[in-house]
Amino acid sequence: MPFVQRVVEPKYLSRVTLFNENGTPKVSDGELEAVTNFTLCNALRQLASLSLIADDIFKELGSQLRTVYKRCEVVRTRISLVDEKLAQFDPKKVPVRKY
Repeated sequence: MPFVQRVVEPKYLSRVTLFNENGTPKVSDGELEAVTNFTLCNALRQLASLSLIADDIFKELGSQLRTVYKRCEVVRTRISLVDEKLAQFDPKKVPVRKY
């Protein structure tokens, strides 16, 4: 099972209780309109949550890409040093041992 890093809230957009704990209705009339408004508000909340999560994902991706870029720069400098040493290398100057 994968590890959940981010959760989009609210999960259930239309789950609304139209009655109080003692059973009296919260809305006297226009219950369908109340449920519709509640659903639309939760959809906006969910989009806002999704936007924040997307921002977090892109920030994390940016930091990972900066790390990869730094590592590539280190490798590039090492390759350039090896290239310079290779250009200076003269195989004729290397002594060969005689047995």
